[in-house]
Amino acid sequence: MEEKMDENIDKSLSRTGRYVIYSIWIQSQLSDLIILNRNKGIINDFNSQEIIPSILREQRYIFWEKDFREVKEIFETEFSSLLTTEVKMVLSSIYYLRNAIVHSHVSVGRKYLLYKPKNEKIVQSIKETLTIKNKSDENLNVPEIFKIDFSKDSLYFENMQVIKNFDEVFLKMICEKIGVFHPKIR
Repeated sequence: MEEKMDENIDKSLSRTGRYVIYSIWIQSQLSDLIILNRNKGIINDFNSQEIIPSILREQRYIFWEKDFREVKEIFETEFSSLLTTEVKMVLSSIYYLRNAIVHSHVSVGRKYLLYKPKNEKIVQSIKETLTIKNKSDENLNVPEIFKIDFSKDSLYFENMQVIKNFDEVFLKMICEKIGVFHPKIR
């Protein structure tokens, strides 16, 4: 018989999965915007048709093979004239948290994930962009380990709001600048 999982553990794991899916969704939008910006001639067809133009479909396959960091870097180059430092920080926070989650130690016996960055540069970037708790602060003999606990409403909702705002404000603005209907890439 299957044991019932602690409610906070279940909540944290479910929310963590949701965050990862939404970050993948952001990555998909970034990819589409890059492709459409590079192929402006298909934007009208993309906006007006239910069928995805073949060049977009083919380019999507290529972008699906790229990791978030690579798509993020291409996006930042492609739209450099429209990106403020603040927007870059927001995108970096989405990237770093997603990366931390997928490289974390997960246990179904606790409500949080543990993440140890591979180098000091990543540690500093996380400290600058994220609000996750550094477990090292609790015990000075522990290397830089971060605790991600999405059972805490404030942490979860704050980070989901970052994604929501990035989509609804910034990506919408990029769409308007290049003539893409935002709902079409969402």
